[in-house]
Amino acid sequence: MEHQEEIRLEVLKALTVLAVHDDQFRHSIWEDLEGTLARYGFVLNDRELAQVRDFIYAVDNSIKDEVFAGLTERHR
Repeated sequence: MEHQEEIRLEVLKALTVLAVHDDQFRHSIWEDLEGTLARYGFVLNDRELAQVRDFIYAVDNSIKDEVFAGLTERHR
């Protein structure tokens, strides 16, 4: 049986707090997630990184969906 890495909630919480309060960090993660995490001293395991990527992907899709919905509504 394979051993799965644990997701450290305190690390993900720290990332969330940083993203809320640090504009530069928040903008940088969209451009270069792994580089930004390294510059800020975060070392995430594979499962944690997957969680962060999934969250960023979901937010990105949500933003695009809202923009698209707004555009299509205005052009009806």
